[in-house]
Amino acid sequence: MKKTILVVEDFASIRSFLCDTLERAGYTTIGASNGNEALHVLQNRSTPVDLVLSDYNMPECTGFDLLVKIKSDNTTAGIPVIFLTTERNPDKMREAQKAGLTAWVKKPYKAETFFAQIENAIVNGR
Repeated sequence: MKKTILVVEDFASIRSFLCDTLERAGYTTIGASNGNEALHVLQNRSTPVDLVLSDYNMPECTGFDLLVKIKSDNTTAGIPVIFLTTERNPDKMREAQKAGLTAWVKKPYKAETFFAQIENAIVNGR
């Protein structure tokens, strides 16, 4: 059965590119433009989401805010979260790891590293 990845990215072109790339690799994707939209998807979806792939810097609800909300809700706490971002602040990275982040992938990324992180997160969860 195909695994489902929720792609959270405020730039529509990047979100579309990521969804297309992941679908070509065999995943099912759902797109969301910010953390609030992603939470709505997670709370109202009948089939499970296997991974959340999120940008860090977004309007309304940042990736970090989304991570905290996901990990504080018993129904979503087990979903692994990966940040795919240009953010490079080490304090923010440490804070996200403490909050339950599975992986932090820096843009631009290497495809093999990116897919390895996704597979690892889905297989091992968090």
